[in-house]
Amino acid sequence: MCRYCGKDSTAVDSAFLFDFILDLAVENTAARDELSQYEDWMTFDGGSDEIAVADLGVVLAEWMDLGDETYFNDLYKYAPNALKFDQTGVNDRLYFEDHGSLDGNLYDAKWEMFVADIRHSHRFFNPTAKTFLDSVFTFLSSAGGALKPECIRVMGKGDELYRARSASTYQDAKKIADDPVRQLGPTPKDRASSQRMTPNGISALYCALERKTCLSEIRAITGDNVVSIAMSPVSQLRLLDLTKLGQVEQPGLTLLDKGYRDALHLKTFVSSLVKKMSKPRGRNDELSYLSTQIVFEYLRLRFDSQVDGLIFPSVQTGEQGTNAVLFPEASVISSKNYRMLDDYQMAEMAEPDFDSDEEEPFEDEAKLYCIPGSLRFHKVTAIETKAEEYTHIVELFMTPLDRKRMGLEPLF
Repeated sequence: MCRYCGKDSTAVDSAFLFDFILDLAVENTAARDELSQYEDWMTFDGGSDEIAVADLGVVLAEWMDLGDETYFNDLYKYAPNALKFDQTGVNDRLYFEDHGSLDGNLYDAKWEMFVADIRHSHRFFNPTAKTFLDSVFTFLSSAGGALKPECIRVMGKGDELYRARSASTYQDAKKIADDPVRQLGPTPKDRASSQRMTPNGISALYCALERKTCLSEIRAITGDNVVSIAMSPVSQLRLLDLTKLGQVEQPGLTLLDKGYRDALHLKTFVSSLVKKMSKPRGRNDELSYLSTQIVFEYLRLRFDSQVDGLIFPSVQTGEQGTNAVLFPEASVISSKNYRMLDDYQMAEMAEPDFDSDEEEPFEDEAKLYCIPGSLRFHKVTAIETKAEEYTHIVELFMTPLDRKRMGLEPLF
């Protein structure tokens, strides 16, 4: 019979239960030596109450909500002095609430190690990188391995994605207009350069969900001529939306669950991951895209049977626009169903009937087709520059951590 609840059934030894609870109290809270110097000073000298602090009794009674349990007094008495007092043996040992927003986020530190490792240690065969990425992206899928629906964006036939290309001369523009499938399709493999998600030699189709974003992404300058076109899925595209990672439901854990603190750190990290993956490429930094290229390939290998590519914010538009990149195997544009009228036909027809021809069947492997009548020719007349303005040089070189401490949004 249980001495606490009085039920005559299977029971566990109280020491086993108490050890389990006390281990969780330590595991799921932060110790003082885990605070940064800044957090320690703000808490004890600056008078900040931003980080909740408590002794073991409060942690057990209030944070873990065990104060009304019949075994509470026995639990507290059972706890060793090392959990009740600090190293002096006189002062209370303090526990700090940690929702993953402390300076020392566990996954931020692992990300920095991941980036450094693939840059300078092991690039092509890196089991540590896979282990780290497994730990980050496991939350995206359910127990059966299926991606959670809240992180998937489905685009159907009629939804538009945009591609664009600069054209210096009339001949260049006409070449694109005459064969948009080839000229605005994915770059041939032997000419594919290093991009945000793909290294040299691997070709993938980069698109934008807005035509204006598409023009910004090719970095056209004032005076440039640009040709753009709208494409649409042949049937359906399923895209893993990186902008929704922070909205994916996390396991409903409490302080009484193993992995509670780790899950909170992961949730905070994932919310900032898209910023890390959208960071602008540094000048003369050939390795700056390595981390995003490896993440792209990891997601492609793990989820390519469920999605056709990724969605991520456009840095060139201050994250106001949205980009999509299709996995190489999905970067196939149909050569059917595109009608290009010559200049005379366009002039003669106020509203050309692009749908008058009978629709041709798409190729089996095609994922996109060029929408008839969607070709547009642009003259770039101005480039809008947006910038943060500061009064002190220190503000210009403020680290992401300093911006966070001051309650400012990260720039990149």
